Amino acid sequence: MPPVFALPAREVVRRVGEFTSIEEDPDDDASFIAPDLLVSFWRPFAADDEPEEEQGYYFSSVLLARPGYDDTPAQAAERLQRSS
Repeated sequence: MPPVFALPAREVVRRVGEFTSIEEDPDDDASFIAPDLLVSFWRPFAADDEPEEEQGYYFSSVLLARPGYDDTPAQAAERLQRSS
């Protein structure tokens, strides 16, 4: 994994994309999701061409999730039933 908070956001996306799929969050164009890793990267806004805008140029948080994190209730019930 690249140094997420030290590299420009677009560079992190490029490097992660060399290993797994990563896509722009459909609900937030400043955030990206690597669904196969259950990882998402967030920044308050996108400022890819403006390094002086640190809050938009770099990611400021990363979410690591467990399998099933974004399941619907029906998917969660099915996952629970399969693991029993």
